[in-house]
Amino acid sequence: MKRFRYILPLLLTLAGIAVQAQQADLPMACVGHTERYGVKGFNGVSDFQWTITDPDGNILQQGTDYNLLARGDSIDILWREGMKGGIYTLTVVEHTDYGCTGNPYTVNVVLNTPEIFIPITNNIPDELNVCMGNIAALDPGSGFIHYLWQDGNTNQVYYTGESGTYTVRLVNSNFSCSYDITEVTVRLLPVVDLGNDTTLFANQTLLLDVYNPDFTVYDWSTGAITPSITVDGQSGDQTIWVKVTDNYGCSNSDTIQVSAADYSNLRIPAAFTPNKDGVNDTWEFPAPYKGQDLRGYITNVDVKVFNRWGKMVWSSKGAYKPWDGKDLNGKELPMDSYHYIIVFTVGEKKYEYKGSVTIIR
Repeated sequence: MKRFRYILPLLLTLAGIAVQAQQADLPMACVGHTERYGVKGFNGVSDFQWTITDPDGNILQQGTDYNLLARGDSIDILWREGMKGGIYTLTVVEHTDYGCTGNPYTVNVVLNTPEIFIPITNNIPDELNVCMGNIAALDPGSGFIHYLWQDGNTNQVYYTGESGTYTVRLVNSNFSCSYDITEVTVRLLPVVDLGNDTTLFANQTLLLDVYNPDFTVYDWSTGAITPSITVDGQSGDQTIWVKVTDNYGCSNSDTIQVSAADYSNLRIPAAFTPNKDGVNDTWEFPAPYKGQDLRGYITNVDVKVFNRWGKMVWSSKGAYKPWDGKDLNGKELPMDSYHYIIVFTVGEKKYEYKGSVTIIR
């Protein structure tokens, strides 16, 4: 890629002597480019002699590192890969056909390489973290006439979801050339685990704790923002989720189903056989729920049992007590169906059941 630059803005034409102008910003070049530099003097009646030195003072070789055009009033410098980055000094002397020799004119040029360069943009951070599954958009900014990424991509914005070093060569409207480099690191998503789905009974509670020193944000479905919350069995079935964010800004979430025993829909046994055979000799209520014996969670049990004529034949109040089929005086009741009213408390809630139970002898 060639561009033309005059490095001598003025020559005194009367004497043919080059006058060195003041320089402010240094012109820049990038490896991989061929740049053309030129002078204005007695072009056509003068030879121009060039000397180019690298940052270590080594002299570049004509034919290998640069080529003269015409009588040397223009020069192509091959800024080859492998050249050392830094400041190169270009010196030119004019010799006219009239025997006049001008004063040496010197200009400095910065050769930018990915290892050493003067940036002309800092829109891309030196280090960039991207969360796994996301895509980073590397954008050095608009206003450049040429973009060249490390893999030959020439788009302004480079998209990637992989770790690595990304380099873009930039040329601005002044034909200054530089680089922008960033190190992209793909970060694993934070690991968060609420455990297996579970069922809570009565006043049972479950502590859900996802604390991690690398987490900076906790966002629970309950509205909590703490590392841990406690759920109980009095709130019904619940779907609990938490979203965490780590110090790299990466987020992940987990969900747990917390079921609660439905004390309003328990099964009350419809019969028992108090014949002292060791099997089903007492009326035990309620029946197990999802394999769990709930009697230990039931408090303040008020049970009344009535015969078919509405006479109360047995009652119990206070702690849970199974019925053995005897009346209030301890006398065995005959085989028949009996009506019951059961009221019990679980936690702070009361439940009432009405139905019939049969004594089978």
